[in-house]
Amino acid sequence: MIRHRLLHAVRPGGTLALLALLVVLATPLWAWGQAANGTLLGNVRDESGAAVPGATITTTEVQTNIARTAVSNDTGYYIFTNLPPGVYRVEGELQGFKKFVREGVEVRVNTTVRVDVGFSVGALTESVTVSAETPTLQTDRTDTGRIIEGEQIAQMPLGFNRNFQGMIITVPGSGRPFRPHSEFFNSQDSLSANVNGQSRLANNVQLEGTDNNHKTGLLTVLIPSAEALDTVAVTTSNYDAEFGRAGGAVTNVTLKSGTNEFRGSAFTFGNTAATVARNAFSALPEPPDTSYFQAGFTLGGPILRNKLFFFGDYMRTIDDSGRITRATLPEAQFRNGDFSGAPTIIYDPATGNPDGTGRTPFPNNRIPEDRLGPIALRLLENVPLPNIAGVPLGTTNYEQPYVREKRTNQYDVKITSQLTPSDNLSVRYSYQNPTTYDPATFGVFGGIKGFAGFGTNPTYNTAGNYTKTWSPTLLQEVRVGMSYYHNEAISEADGLNTSDEMGIPGVNLNRFSSGITTIDVGGYNGTLIGYSASLPWDRSERTWTVATTVTKLWGNHTLKIGGDFRYNRDFLLQVQDQGGPRGRFRFRGETTATPEDSDAQNGFANALAAFLLDAPQEIGRDLITEVDPGTRHNAVFTYIHDKWQASENVTVDLGLRHEYYTPLVGLTGRGGLANYDPTNNTLRVSGYSEVPENLGVESYYGNFNPRTGVSWRLDEQNVVRAGYGVSTIPWPDNSYAFNFPVKQNNQINPPNSFATAGSMAAGLPPPNFAEIPDTGVVPGEAFNEQGFFSVPTNLHEGRLHSWNVAYQRELPGGFTGEVAYVGNRGQDIIARIDLNAGYTLGADNAGRPLFAQFGRTASTTSTMPVKSTYHSMQVKVDRRFSNGLLMTNSYTLGRGYNYYQGDSNGTIGTPADIERFWGRPEFDQLHNVVSSFVYILPWGPQGKWLQDGWMGRVLGDWQVAGIFAASSGLPINFTASNAGLGAPDNTQRPDASGTPDVLGGIGANALWFDTSVFSAPAPGTWGNVERNALLDGPGYVNLDASIVKIIRFGDRHAEFRVDFFNLTNTPHWNRPDGSLTSNNFGRITSSFGERVIRFGGRFLF
Repeated sequence: MIRHRLLHAVRPGGTLALLALLVVLATPLWAWGQAANGTLLGNVRDESGAAVPGATITTTEVQTNIARTAVSNDTGYYIFTNLPPGVYRVEGELQGFKKFVREGVEVRVNTTVRVDVGFSVGALTESVTVSAETPTLQTDRTDTGRIIEGEQIAQMPLGFNRNFQGMIITVPGSGRPFRPHSEFFNSQDSLSANVNGQSRLANNVQLEGTDNNHKTGLLTVLIPSAEALDTVAVTTSNYDAEFGRAGGAVTNVTLKSGTNEFRGSAFTFGNTAATVARNAFSALPEPPDTSYFQAGFTLGGPILRNKLFFFGDYMRTIDDSGRITRATLPEAQFRNGDFSGAPTIIYDPATGNPDGTGRTPFPNNRIPEDRLGPIALRLLENVPLPNIAGVPLGTTNYEQPYVREKRTNQYDVKITSQLTPSDNLSVRYSYQNPTTYDPATFGVFGGIKGFAGFGTNPTYNTAGNYTKTWSPTLLQEVRVGMSYYHNEAISEADGLNTSDEMGIPGVNLNRFSSGITTIDVGGYNGTLIGYSASLPWDRSERTWTVATTVTKLWGNHTLKIGGDFRYNRDFLLQVQDQGGPRGRFRFRGETTATPEDSDAQNGFANALAAFLLDAPQEIGRDLITEVDPGTRHNAVFTYIHDKWQASENVTVDLGLRHEYYTPLVGLTGRGGLANYDPTNNTLRVSGYSEVPENLGVESYYGNFNPRTGVSWRLDEQNVVRAGYGVSTIPWPDNSYAFNFPVKQNNQINPPNSFATAGSMAAGLPPPNFAEIPDTGVVPGEAFNEQGFFSVPTNLHEGRLHSWNVAYQRELPGGFTGEVAYVGNRGQDIIARIDLNAGYTLGADNAGRPLFAQFGRTASTTSTMPVKSTYHSMQVKVDRRFSNGLLMTNSYTLGRGYNYYQGDSNGTIGTPADIERFWGRPEFDQLHNVVSSFVYILPWGPQGKWLQDGWMGRVLGDWQVAGIFAASSGLPINFTASNAGLGAPDNTQRPDASGTPDVLGGIGANALWFDTSVFSAPAPGTWGNVERNALLDGPGYVNLDASIVKIIRFGDRHAEFRVDFFNLTNTPHWNRPDGSLTSNNFGRITSSFGERVIRFGGRFLF
């Protein structure tokens, strides 16, 4: 059972939000847009091929009997916009011609379906019925992406609670989806992917047209049940003008709706540790305890036939996931100060000079007992001894099983109604509430994982829609919705004064800073003792969306004019720099080394010796000083889009979108924000006499985004498309909302990397909060050791230019094939840079620009615009479900380049030489091949063979499904010791005499690549290895598969299934260690994705 103790009670709001939404819907003219619906169009011709004007075209959704009509114009063109997704019957009528009927036309979200009407001369009482399948060619749109059906998602083996986002891997241009962030921050198991070379922050997920993203773009707020999904539409390039925040993938998720028939499902899935394979590196005799159970139901149907419908679903997930912590812990002899077996020399920091010169080694590499710090010894009593034998010193020597516990309840309720033939109403409310317990490695002393403790995350997303058709050629649409989450997390030591008990004063000031401080010892996992600096936190975010569109049909033009207003309020009570509220003591090898001995500088034994001597290289802390930290802002988007049927075979899209983001303001009138001014070393605090609430950040009105495209139907089997568009890439970071006085961080840096910053025995200095003068301009001298964020007042959003050229053809066997060139170029993409990094190699702190001017030694993070590029060939060969087989196949050959580190808009790692950081992104992969399939075996009563007899009953109604993925390796990030560079906050890389051979070794005693070609660069030099250019890590091959037995009961059926994740149990190796100074340099020491078998059942009626 999950235990949790949170900072505050969960805030109410779901019921009030729903009531507010219903009040809003009392106003007329609320409707779906194309973002949540689809389009059906075509040309009307007679037997001679001449255009037929004045024909009445009727579309009827066959499951609800809701119909709409249109009339063909002078050129024979007709169009239906904003059709709810479903299966339609299309009828054409005109006196003198036989009635035209086309059955089984499927319209999906964000698609345009063409149905050309062919009239034959005859009586209207006669009819010609066409039962052809829905057209498979994309004839009237120029975007790229994929439409994924809900039933396909339900049939696929998908992990992370059957998350639909796992299917984005099937979209050309997408990398493999991954789960980012901690178990608490991402308790909903949101998945991310890098698409077309872009940051994952450039993705946009909408739930039926309503914003479903964290403001920062880091995560999707709410993940609906796979059983509740109708369609997932993914667009990756040349987006329609109504789509914003569009740089990577725009994903629009649509839930099922009720119909005139009662339909639903009940389902359950589960597995235990007995169905989990052992990790390739684990020495444990069996996998840790695991218990996964998921169950729920869906139900939809009529309240009033042909008028009022409902759909709802509920799902509960109990997810006790067995995990393994693997770590490097101090060896027994080292803990007593005996380093005689260490590979490096331990120098006495009490000898020699402050710059490390002249130091003498400890005799026999042993620290005298009376020199060992009592605090360090007490702390080590809570750190277990290594339990993996036979591995080299300084490598992974400890593993421990544990169980992460999570409980999730979620549901959706959706009501749809046709009030009149011209008025349709829809209301939806979605709720999800995960609670999580993730245990610490060393109990209240944390360790290794960092993120350990308790968390909750109640979430809801709600929307309302009302459609008004004023005339056959005029429609008005508006969409209103709100997304909200309240995420809290605390450490396992919440409320305890553990630091005080260990003898480290000045840490435990209040409950927010309770627990053990962070002990960071180089070579020992980053956090040897303590918790993540981010813990605890209390975050809630609310986003309102109101969008409206007017659609006018004018001749062969479909003109749409729309607007979209967003309001965001982001509350964040959290500090995460310099060790967070409990502070950090960082120990590195230089403290027990000399400038001449580079091995000792980078030695893990030297870092541990510094810890035993209580000689930290750096001390820091981050404290909250405001009770209501956070930001609020508005965004206003407007667009105009014209879809022009230029000729019978050519469709032209012309659009223009404008995006405006107001500058951030704080949640409090005074002191809500602050900005550091590096020109005069002052901090400007918002809301005071000389400083406006938005800190003087200028409004930017230049985000004009053209969107154009042409589709040319060569014939019934061939289409050529081309498109170009510009997207605004917002800068969602809110770091400068957390300068003083919202929070205050203190860095204590020594004059050089060989000196000592203080001691654990002396503890952390008491907080010293500066007074804010009436002007709001605070002199910076008191903050020279405090890290700041500095945002240029002319900061504005970046732009992404995207283009594609595609050729699509119908192939035999129901397949369609497509080859496309897809590329983009980023312009003024925002990246982070440290203004106070060392800009002179070898000068250490003296090379920091703000040190020379003001004596400032702390980092000063700012932003600068940079560029990026991406080029690719993307191939698709797909087959819609027919005769028991569905397939999607894609291949992407792509290459990208940018200036920043990380999978989001990250940091430029070489501020002293920015061009040196131009290189491949960390997520760049040259080749990606993905296939997915659903296949009902052709035997038994429903198949081609063995339709009768006992063999048919036994062999019939079996289904297999799966996803196969193969990709080339990710680039290895090679680094050297920055200490030798003499330029703080810059990245140094090794020298290499050539490209290393791939040896293929796995584990602590084997090399994956030849390390002999590498060497440490000369002091004060960069090294000749370029960023992410020398060598890629291991490739990735995986097959997830399902076997399903179907048992039929008339029009109902049950499914019993077994899902295999990584069916072949092929180890997926992580990249080898690329750090020249690491004891694991050149080694692969971890893997992921061992085989899991999950059992499930579904009953559909």
